[in-house]
Amino acid sequence: MPIKALPHELWMKIAAGEVVERPASAVKELVENSLDAKSKRVRVSLSDGGRLRIIVEDDGVGIAFEDLPLALMYHATSKISELEDLEHINTLGYRGEALASLAAVADVEIKSRQKDSESGGLIRSHDGKVTEHVKASCPVGTRVQVENLFSGLPARRKFLKSASGELRRAAVYLREYAVCNPDIAFTLEHDGKLIFASDGGGDKKRVLLKLWGEGAEIQNVNISAEHLNLECWFQSRAGISSSRSDLIAFVNGRAVNDPVIKSAVNQAARELAGNYALFFTLEPSLVDVNIHPSKSEVRFRYPSEIYHAVRDAVKHLGSPVQIPEIINTGTQNKTGWNFRDSAEQITGHVNEIFSRPRIMNPNHDTNQAMNQNPNQAMNQNTNQNMNQGISQSMNHDMTQNMNAGQNHESELFFEDLAIDRANDVIYLGQNSGGYLIYDNHEGLVIIDPHAAHERVNYERIKSLAESSMNSQKLFLPVLLHPTLALEANEFLYELNNSGFELVNTPKGIELRAIPAIPECEIESEALLRASVSALKNHHDGDTKNILWRIWATMACKASVKLTTRLSREEALSLWKSLHECEQPYVCPHGRPVMIEIKNADLLKRFGRE
Repeated sequence: MPIKALPHELWMKIAAGEVVERPASAVKELVENSLDAKSKRVRVSLSDGGRLRIIVEDDGVGIAFEDLPLALMYHATSKISELEDLEHINTLGYRGEALASLAAVADVEIKSRQKDSESGGLIRSHDGKVTEHVKASCPVGTRVQVENLFSGLPARRKFLKSASGELRRAAVYLREYAVCNPDIAFTLEHDGKLIFASDGGGDKKRVLLKLWGEGAEIQNVNISAEHLNLECWFQSRAGISSSRSDLIAFVNGRAVNDPVIKSAVNQAARELAGNYALFFTLEPSLVDVNIHPSKSEVRFRYPSEIYHAVRDAVKHLGSPVQIPEIINTGTQNKTGWNFRDSAEQITGHVNEIFSRPRIMNPNHDTNQAMNQNPNQAMNQNTNQNMNQGISQSMNHDMTQNMNAGQNHESELFFEDLAIDRANDVIYLGQNSGGYLIYDNHEGLVIIDPHAAHERVNYERIKSLAESSMNSQKLFLPVLLHPTLALEANEFLYELNNSGFELVNTPKGIELRAIPAIPECEIESEALLRASVSALKNHHDGDTKNILWRIWATMACKASVKLTTRLSREEALSLWKSLHECEQPYVCPHGRPVMIEIKNADLLKRFGRE
């Protein structure tokens, strides 16, 4: 096939697709132009999520009448002029592509006037061609109107999300820039309704409250390094999964999506989960922003300084987390062995687990023991917080076991131990490491109670989600803060069909009920936030499957800890519940739940073969 030059209109649309992916990216490009124009007020108006119309108005320096046609041409810009300028970029835009790309895929109208001009100018374009350029009366600043985005590209238009989904994405950009530029007043309207507004008073914390909502106190710390300064803002979100946190990051005022920054925050979020806002300031020559037409990807000259600055900021915020110098992606777990170790190697580590077994006597006065040992009393109080499902079954099972006939052949030796005749198991005790030790007449079974309880909770929630999901009414409705309300509104149908009750009111969206999830005592708004986050990140999957997995993960957090001292009844009930699971041998995260040591192995180790 011979090589030939593409038609001008075709390559313009191809190039435009790299810059303008959706209405939100158009809003981002236009708002960045307004910021570069030293505006103090930026107003964004959307119709149908921006799919029908986008209007961005500012009070910046404006565009001269004779320069308006150039503004719609590719690679025409006032921000750089020579190659050396690429090493010292101090503006958000510089490539000269945004307005030209919009003109290639939509109808564009620009009105602009400079401060020292008596009148302004108007220019219109259709299908990448100027159709009108005249003098016009308008205020100082620039107004850009974009209509019928991707009307000539049906293949691109059909991939746009719903109006609420596109609105949320545009709102994210605007709110983030409002945080980075608190001295600028931003306004976002959708179909004539005010969605977001900042007053431009210069108070960054106040803007963050609008972004994150009232909740935990917002903390701030500043970190200085050899080549950069970092301003870190943080708000804890109690109850959310520690594996995820919301992050906004800026480098010299530019919103960026950088893997080094994300990696550092993800490490910190394991112990300090919540909202992060990071503002890096460094010499423009030390960061390359000319990586992608979207300008959201950057490359740092000293990436390790970025990583260590985040680590130091988290330490100053008072977190116990220690972000490692090198991120370990291996499979070794906290117990010290690798899951790929052989059975013989794992058995060798068992000595550490049950070296000091603790035998519990059912005839011993528990209250007296608690009075004698305050630490044991504290552990007993913790036992009372065991999940209701286990506690209900254990009392019934234990009563039956203790009242059963006294003719078990091993009873003479284990007469003071907990015996479950129905499951043919004897509970020996809990060692000092927290592991539970059982005798099932084939040998010893050592169980990690936390991993076992995770598996039980996980399968219960899975079973519930696969049947029918009931709702639990809240005592008082929760009025969602604007950001969460906007995110939840995008998935209103899915959430309301999954046990949540979200209602639009004149004040905003109210949360009135949440799914009745067993074993998951978690704050209602945190449950909603985690569910919305899961739907955003897996929007193409089955809703029910997506949600029960995140709920099950959150329930894992409520499982008994390895340090929790279990009663005999609880230990036997946990054994029973675990062995009713489809997969009792591993926890939902893939860690082993139990280790078995056969009697034959014990005979061999004691030289009694």
